[in-house]
Amino acid sequence: MNTHLSARTLDVVRAFTLPHKFCALLCISLAFFTYAIQPRAEIPSTSFYSNFGDLAFKDQHSQPFKIANLNHKITLFNFIYTQCSAVCPVQTKALAEILEGLPNNIKSRVVFVSVSLDPWNDTPTKLKAFAHRMHAEANNWAFITGNPADIVTVTERLKLFGTDPKKLKQVVRPDDHTTHLWLVDAQGRLMMRYIGNPIDKARIAQDIAQLNTM
Repeated sequence: MNTHLSARTLDVVRAFTLPHKFCALLCISLAFFTYAIQPRAEIPSTSFYSNFGDLAFKDQHSQPFKIANLNHKITLFNFIYTQCSAVCPVQTKALAEILEGLPNNIKSRVVFVSVSLDPWNDTPTKLKAFAHRMHAEANNWAFITGNPADIVTVTERLKLFGTDPKKLKQVVRPDDHTTHLWLVDAQGRLMMRYIGNPIDKARIAQDIAQLNTM
């Protein structure tokens, strides 16, 4: 059996194949172009999450933490650093008690986020160890850190070191930060900012329960 194709046959094959290869390449190019120009989902500027939206974070498991994953969740933020020996441990343990005491139907809609203000020291490993010491190892509790520039951006947006221009010009330390907690509803709206020292556990639990009914 002659397995060699004649020159005419090869011409026919080429004439059939080349346009199809060109068509395939064109389709791939058009698909990529369509993906590139389609609008990306953005966090509304009115959302509390816009304070974090263009920044990068990692959680205590060294996994990327996406603020967009908090959509449709009731979220409580606090700001800590693992070498703190005063407010941060007390506040974190109190939050652990609040989260543990929530009914299961509410707890499933809630996320706690603790943001480190000491990115130079607080690696994901150290944040995980801190969470363990504080009995704060719930699946719906993220301890996050980021590069120093991104953490500074968050502190400036939320004025975590106050608003006094003279103090802001000085070198700030993690223990200079405010102890506020921030409660955000399922639509990303800031609903309450609490004084975190002392922490009112009953009030926070009640507010979370109320948001669950909205």
